[in-house]
Amino acid sequence: MATTRESVHLLCKSIITRLENQKAISFAARLRGVIQDEVTHLIGPFIMTDEDLRTRALEKMGARVEMLEDSAFTESEQFKVARSIVRATFGDDVLNGFYFQKSLKVVSDTIIEYLMRSSHIDDVYETDETLRKEIIEIAQRFNPTALR
Repeated sequence: MATTRESVHLLCKSIITRLENQKAISFAARLRGVIQDEVTHLIGPFIMTDEDLRTRALEKMGARVEMLEDSAFTESEQFKVARSIVRATFGDDVLNGFYFQKSLKVVSDTIIEYLMRSSHIDDVYETDETLRKEIIEIAQRFNPTALR
């Protein structure tokens, strides 16, 4: 199953829930959804999904369709070429159907900074390094198809 924007939200939900369950952070239970939404909004632009990749590939095809019309490509071949061009821009920053536009370390540091500064978080009980390690581990083990 392809990843979607909802998959990014589920990843953020998993990160916040796991950090809370491990007592690395504390906050009022009524704010859980707000915190998850804020983290999703914060790091969402750094993570593309299969859905986003497909959209960008189709946009790229539209921009170059006139160049490909003279060739013998079928539309599916055109799409595959466009998708591979878009996907190549991510290098090795692909994990479980997520295409990171920033490194996972930068994404985790962005979350940590949010946790430290947010008025919704009552307390953070772990060091930055421990939080970073935990967030990266959660992202690496995250399986968006298992949560549906």
